[in-house]
Amino acid sequence: MWIPKIEEAQGPIYLAIADALETDISEGVLAQGDRLPPQRELAYQLGVTLGTITRAYGEAERRRLVKGETGRGTYVAPETHKVSPLIPKEGEPEVCDLARNFAYPHLNPSLSEGLVRMARTAGIDRLNGFVPSEGLKAHRETGVLVFKDYGLDADPERVAVTCGAQHGIQVTCQALFRSGDAIAIDRFTYPSIFPSLASIGLKPVPVPALVREDGGFGAMDPLALAQAARLHGVKGVFLMPNMQNPTTHTMSVTERENLVDVAREHDLKIVEDDPYTPFLPETLPAFGALAPERTASIASISKVCSPGSRIGFVHVPELFGDSIRNKIGESTWMASPITAELIAGWVREGLLFKTLRLKRAANRVRFRQAQEILSPYFLQGDTHKVFGWLRLPEHVDADAVQATLGHQRISVLSARYFQSREHAQAPYLRLTFGSEESDERYFKALEIVRATIDQLAELPELGRPVG
Repeated sequence: MWIPKIEEAQGPIYLAIADALETDISEGVLAQGDRLPPQRELAYQLGVTLGTITRAYGEAERRRLVKGETGRGTYVAPETHKVSPLIPKEGEPEVCDLARNFAYPHLNPSLSEGLVRMARTAGIDRLNGFVPSEGLKAHRETGVLVFKDYGLDADPERVAVTCGAQHGIQVTCQALFRSGDAIAIDRFTYPSIFPSLASIGLKPVPVPALVREDGGFGAMDPLALAQAARLHGVKGVFLMPNMQNPTTHTMSVTERENLVDVAREHDLKIVEDDPYTPFLPETLPAFGALAPERTASIASISKVCSPGSRIGFVHVPELFGDSIRNKIGESTWMASPITAELIAGWVREGLLFKTLRLKRAANRVRFRQAQEILSPYFLQGDTHKVFGWLRLPEHVDADAVQATLGHQRISVLSARYFQSREHAQAPYLRLTFGSEESDERYFKALEIVRATIDQLAELPELGRPVG
């Protein structure tokens, strides 16, 4: 029976157990497929609570060290993992996609016209070589223009060009934190943040949200964030202030200021990621404007006009300028100056804003139709949000809804994809509005979603989670 050596460990016991597990796997004490002790038995052997072991195994699963199987136990995970359902596959079977948030790609600017314009640009050949890791000044100034939509007057000297927002999150967290640091995140959050933090040795600490008057989710609870700082020693917080993924909530100015107060009181660094901000009708102050001394801001135009370009921007406090340049250089040397120039041209020509107008108009129609078809179920969102957070009846299992719809060739994502595994199943689905090009197919899919939920709601014994 595996017993972790934690006698000399400092800090939370559950983290010490997860750390010991990681060490024993790396040193060959535990091998792929080895079964870990039952949680109650290990709790007894160590003289700790069952809840401590549950949290330890949950932390180990987030690090992809172990895999739990209902009815069989917990095993050391294989080195390879299934591909995320969010990642598209070439030649995959056609489904009506309400799962992946591609935000109306059929309305993106013409790539061929953009490439023709680039080919006629004087001095274009200079882009076919190495450039500084932070990007050329002209491209960083494009980032400044993009950040204006985010409520941030960015300094081009503190802007760096990245290979999209995902890369931006990775290098920013590497620049601001040290391996082993704990980072506060929303209880429901962007799915890729879990593997991203784990891959660089950071430990996510889920924090609950406030509840709005309409019963929907609000901003991260500032009192709960303060408690996480005291109990877990979190060093920073990852936030999506505009169109939070998946709940859609956009923070009020007061909500932002309250979180800034907590960050200053506990000396927390802030990472704000807002890929959907340009879709919103009003510009609210970014955390980078409210707390510039401790905030790193991430922007991307992937959802607006060009995911294929893989161009994003980060804006960091001056203290971390060299660190962010180094992390970009270590990961990929530089973002492509060729695609950065493509984006810069679209911004200069106003195509970015023309594209936004088209997508906003399409989204108004899609959201209103979703709200009508899915009534009486509560759909958190509005006409400016490119996805919705659908609340199911309490006894209906979101995974059962997802699986049932999958058999009908409609893809959705249950709440499970947006939370840590230690949390109980939550009765929510995220539905995206813009990945499916056909209005007819989209509306038909919504009707099937509604019918499926109705059916499971009428059969509660089939709608409850099993095991």
